[in-house]
This record gives sequence, structure tokens and C-alpha cells, in this order.
Amino acid sequence: MSSASGSPPERPAGAAFFLALDASSPRSALALGRVDRRSGADELCVSFEEIDGANQTSTWLIDKITEMTEEAGVKIADLAGIACGRGPGTFTGTRIAVATAQGLALGAGAPIFPISTLAALAGEGAAGERILALLDARRGEVYAAPFALRAGDPGEPTLVLTREGDDQAAPLAALLDQLEHAPDALLGPGAAAYLDAIPEALRGRARPTPGVSARGLWRATVAAIVGGEAIHPRALDARYLRGSYAELGLNTPKRPMIRSPFVD
Repeated sequence: MSSASGSPPERPAGAAFFLALDASSPRSALALGRVDRRSGADELCVSFEEIDGANQTSTWLIDKITEMTEEAGVKIADLAGIACGRGPGTFTGTRIAVATAQGLALGAGAPIFPISTLAALAGEGAAGERILALLDARRGEVYAAPFALRAGDPGEPTLVLTREGDDQAAPLAALLDQLEHAPDALLGPGAAAYLDAIPEALRGRARPTPGVSARGLWRATVAAIVGGEAIHPRALDARYLRGSYAELGLNTPKRPMIRSPFVD
């Protein structure tokens, strides 16, 4: 294996197994399948989803991955790569996914494919759609990014996911004003949280979901694999887009502090 700052580990071209995980949205997802890096052909073999708020993922994640690899008849050491949702999204869930993916990839001598959680959300859309993926960022903002989905040509994946803008954290109205094309679908938990902020002309296109699905995660994974976006496991980091409440100095005590009469 190369050094921490070097290139990702080399793996042979052709069809191989890849594992993908994301725990940055209220619905955590796992996907295990094969991708032919020459032709782009892909097959999702085993998947799992759990609506857990992304904060309890550590209690089941490794056990479920073990169960999935056993079902598929593949060992972690045989994986050609591991894709990991790195946010934006929940702080706890993202950290759990990143640490787990790094540990598995280092142990397997495999590269990591960093996935935007918003790309994984957008992967749930339909062919021919322009999608605005939305997560609730709280504080009157969404995490959002625009994507397009199209049916793949011969020699491409079944469905091709293409990014059309950067991940951002901002009020929904401001993000919609920036778009060059109106979205065909506003997809994700943020579509429900900020439904009233969606213009009436677009409100019928809102498709709230609990979070990342295994199918959406897999489509984003295939796009990253075909795009050659592998990195060394130690180069993977979480992407939050903005600081936590503590980092921004926005935490406030839940109740007034009371000074003890027994302490001077």
C-alpha cells in the first residue's frame, strides 16, 4: 500500500465487488455490488437501509456489513474499493461512516471513493430528471446540490448521475434563484422540512424522502467508480459545509446555571 499522502492502492481493472455506506442522513444505507470498470456495467447485489437518525449507526453497522458480505459470498479483503458518504449531513453519523470506511479500506488494502451525501440522495431520482437534492440543515437553511440523471448509453452504467452544481448550505429560496434550470424533482428530507419555502409552481415536484436510499447510494457509487475518483483511505474526510453549533458559538444551556450555596 502507498503512504498516507500517496496514491490510492492499485487494483486490477474489470468487474469487481464494491461496498458503499452512508450515515449522514436520517436514513442510513449500505450497498454491495459489482461494477465493471471497463464497460460501466453494474449490479447491486445486497442492500440495507435503516431509519435511525444516523446517530445509532455504530450499534449495527459492522455486523450488518459482515452479514451482507457473507450473503454475497465475498470477503472484505476481496473488495476492489469502498465508497463512503462524507456529508454534508449529521455530524455523528458522518463521523461513524468515515471512520468505519477508513478502517475497512486500510485493512483490505483498497481505495476509497468519497461520495457526497447529496449525490446519494439524487441517485434515487428517475432517468431524464434534473434533481435538486435537499437535506435539512436547520437554522433556516438546507444542504443542497443540483444533479441530472439519464439512461446510460451502451458501455455506460444503467443510469448515469451527473453533478450540475456544488454542494451548498443556504436558504432554499436563495439556492433556487441560482439554478440555471428549474428542477424536475426536489428530493430528500429537506423537501419536507422547507415545503413552504418552495415556490407554488414547483411545490408539486417536491418528493420528500427519509434520507439516502441504498439504490441512490449505489448509483452515486457507480458514478464515482467510473469517474476514477479513488483516493487513499487516510485522505477521506467529512464534509460539513459549516461548523457545528459549538464551533459557531451557538450552543446555549438547556436551563439556567445554578450556583451551589455550598461553593464559595
